[in-house]
Amino acid sequence: MTTTAIPTADATIDLPAPDLVARAASLREVLRQHAADGDQGQVAAAAVERMEAEGLLRLTIPRRYDGFEATTRTLADVLVELARGDGSAAWSAMLINIGNWFTTTWPVQAQDEVWADNASAKMCVILNPMTTAERAEGGFRMSGKWAFASGSYVATHAMLGFLAPQPDGSLRHALAIVHPGDWGIERSWYPMGLKGSGSDTVVVNDVFIPEHRVQYFEDMVDGELLTELKDLEPATRAPFLPKGTIIFGAIQVGLGKAALDLALERMRTKGVTGTVYTESRNSPVHQLAAADAQTKIDLAELLMHRACRDIDESAAAGELLDEVIRARVRNDTGTIVTLVGDALDQLMKAAGSGSYLASSPLHRIYQDALTGGSHAHATPQVGKEVYGRLLLGADGGVTVHV
Repeated sequence: MTTTAIPTADATIDLPAPDLVARAASLREVLRQHAADGDQGQVAAAAVERMEAEGLLRLTIPRRYDGFEATTRTLADVLVELARGDGSAAWSAMLINIGNWFTTTWPVQAQDEVWADNASAKMCVILNPMTTAERAEGGFRMSGKWAFASGSYVATHAMLGFLAPQPDGSLRHALAIVHPGDWGIERSWYPMGLKGSGSDTVVVNDVFIPEHRVQYFEDMVDGELLTELKDLEPATRAPFLPKGTIIFGAIQVGLGKAALDLALERMRTKGVTGTVYTESRNSPVHQLAAADAQTKIDLAELLMHRACRDIDESAAAGELLDEVIRARVRNDTGTIVTLVGDALDQLMKAAGSGSYLASSPLHRIYQDALTGGSHAHATPQVGKEVYGRLLLGADGGVTVHV
């Protein structure tokens, strides 16, 4: 296996390849055509192959492994465009790219083991500690099951949360990188929406995890990362949870834009039953709905871009993002879910009963948005609570990591 030579030159911030967002946009029709194939539990192989061919599953891999080392803004904008084509494809790409980015914060030895001989290796990730490992010489032994492993069907590696016994008898939340052959998939994902995201259950049976493949969750939240390249690769310095949270908002924005395109097209020609309007485009009720929905989706995208700017500026400066701003990103992600959800509700009603038919693309988008908006990192009320606590200086600190 080849290994990385740790660079010594001063770090610089370079923009990623300028056409990445355009590459994602160019796949919109292909992803739409294959969207229904995902109802069997996985995004169609043809769609995955196109995303891979365009490099859209290597966005966050370091350039030293032939990745793009993309900024959060670029990642989010790519996800928006993919979601305009198919929510499940975008969701899978989101989790693979964020799993890859998490991996960049590990020691170089662990990164080399993932990418040095396979620049296309992909990491699925489940942060929740679903098992308690056993201490072993030089690491841990681990068994367990991890549900909701989105994108696991295309992943080569898995990053899994577990409770790590400490010398004083306590347990700490840790994350382990599990290699090919040491984990399997149990079919368990039968949802209302995002049916093709392959969010099945990862199974591990008595696998040894060496110490260098383990990081502690709270250390990562606090910016205490194990990579030796933190000072040389600014992308690794992005705040851990905010970067891993705002991406859920990007999926919502993309789904909102997809619904808006379809609903406006439909409203320009369909009539309004029981009224004098033979075309919805001339109906004031539909004009107001279109304007309101467009504005809410625009506001959602503006919040997403503000969060991305905060995250990327923090990474460039090498300073941990202020806790209040980190909480704002969590809150803004939930607000994006609310704004897009409200816009979708208006668009579905304005576009007419046909939008609710199972054969309608709007129906698929609506279900994908509802399912994606239920993710723990996107739940609006949790974001409001933690942000409000910090704004008011409530006793006891935060109730959820940000």
